[in-house]
Amino acid sequence: MFPSTERFSGILTMHENDTILRLMTMLRLIPRHPRRIETADIERKLHDEGFHVTRRTIQRDLLRLARTFPITSDEHRPMGWSWAQDGAIIDLPGMDPSMALTFVLAESFLAPLLPHTTLRRMQPYLRQARKVLDSMPGNDLHGWPTKVRVIHRGPPLQPPDIDNTIQEAVQQGLMEGHRLAVAYHPRTTNKREDYEVNPLELVFKGGIAYLVCTLWNYTDIKQLALHRIRQVEVLQTPAAVPEGFDLDRYIQEGEFMYVVGKQIRLEAIFDRGAAFHLHETPLSADQTITDLDDARVVVQATVQDTAELRWWLLGFGAQVEVIAPAPLRQEFQKMALGMAAVYRPPAHAKRKSDAGAVRKES
Repeated sequence: MFPSTERFSGILTMHENDTILRLMTMLRLIPRHPRRIETADIERKLHDEGFHVTRRTIQRDLLRLARTFPITSDEHRPMGWSWAQDGAIIDLPGMDPSMALTFVLAESFLAPLLPHTTLRRMQPYLRQARKVLDSMPGNDLHGWPTKVRVIHRGPPLQPPDIDNTIQEAVQQGLMEGHRLAVAYHPRTTNKREDYEVNPLELVFKGGIAYLVCTLWNYTDIKQLALHRIRQVEVLQTPAAVPEGFDLDRYIQEGEFMYVVGKQIRLEAIFDRGAAFHLHETPLSADQTITDLDDARVVVQATVQDTAELRWWLLGFGAQVEVIAPAPLRQEFQKMALGMAAVYRPPAHAKRKSDAGAVRKES
């Protein structure tokens, strides 16, 4: 039977919110007989949940809870606790601090990946999670969301705006396996194009959401940026999925890396400091780093020839010199000459500088 509200509130009103949550967490930790949990294990698991109390306090709490709930201790040493085999296990409302923290972080980091319908259904849990953490400022987990951040490489670009109704319709088509009638503005023309789309997967890269799909009855794979979709309608026609399509293989083949060519054996001279991180995060499994002199090293690795590789190398500026393959070195030579021409001082500025130098010498 359920304990009376009066008896239950008699326990709860003796302590503040964090104590209430601690007691509820303890009840969830106790297994059904014949399984058992020892007091030391309860203490350790409570510590993991951010509750720091003495074992003596836990023992007192267990005895107090046993007066209201059908939990019992055995005669073994050390003592173990169980829900009575013939007693009802109460489905306790609320959530523990770890669960609350998970919901709060999920809202922060996973919201772009979740269907809007799922996010709407999660709102009561998200509100409860924030309430749980806010109600226990002394708990270790309370401030955790303020102590972790995800930082991406490069400048913090603002993600493009995506109409919620468009995103919901795309997600609906994906979940139901239905075609979409899409009005799209390609980057190359920025003029409306009408497509019948077979949605396959959603991929998020650099803050941009891409719909991996095919068009009409063709089998070649396309990528549509969601923020360039202006209108979308979910059709009743089943989507056609190319035989053997595998998203992971599609990504591993470099379809989101702007592939320029096949794999290459990169050889580049780095300033020692610029290459330091490559000791910890190598470019490939066959990477080698060889000392050239006190200030420089030679890095060799087999890598995919992509636009991202060029952007990464260019980010080091004069701290890296591409040696091989020869076509890539020639490409960087051409880029370096072009950049030198762009940043060359204007002719009038050079004349003023020369004139100043002449006056100084005279």
